[in-house]
Amino acid sequence: MKLAIFDFDGTLFMRETLVFLGEEWVRQGKPRIRYMQTYLSIMPVLVLYKLGVVPRARMKYQAMTKFQKIFADLSREEIAEFFRQAFPELKKCYNPRIVDEIERARAEGFHLVLLSGAYAMLLEMAARDLKIDTVIGAELYFKNGTLDYSREISFVDGENKLALLEQAFTGSEVDWSRSRSYGDSFDDLPVMEIAGERVAVNPENKLLSYAQENDWRVIEFSC
Repeated sequence: MKLAIFDFDGTLFMRETLVFLGEEWVRQGKPRIRYMQTYLSIMPVLVLYKLGVVPRARMKYQAMTKFQKIFADLSREEIAEFFRQAFPELKKCYNPRIVDEIERARAEGFHLVLLSGAYAMLLEMAARDLKIDTVIGAELYFKNGTLDYSREISFVDGENKLALLEQAFTGSEVDWSRSRSYGDSFDDLPVMEIAGERVAVNPENKLLSYAQENDWRVIEFSC
């Protein structure tokens, strides 16, 4: 088995998921006060990240953990319905170059993987739409029928991404040397380097420099 592993934010999806979901919350007529409270809670860690005090991976994890409070008191089905209503707008932000890569990898016999720190419930919708075989993402937890936001969201980034990927394919004969991995961030490096073919997509400067030094394929696309 050979894998084609795709990141979501910045790779397949050309926006930041949390920003997009916040806008969708307002567009769908959800309480604006909750939207504002959520973003105010995230602002301190964003400022620390911009100042270079907090690393990108930690910022993303804390932002995801705080953002889930926007779904407080909602059931699994209510959150799924919010994602379903958001999905047509989300599809408009697919990177067409990566959609082409997904279709090409499928035709070449790759097992397709969508691996991201975004919400697994949302990733599964994208996977069904694009006929991707395996999804690994951040899980939301529920208690007594509603979201349990007191429980920290599962962490999916950096080294943890690689551990979750290897765990998902435990017992499978994966030919890593013939596998392919796509990402946009230097934090994606552990997952990218396990594959024989690495593709940097609209890479941040640090990853772009690394990709050029190591003769990786680079895909750049802007709307």
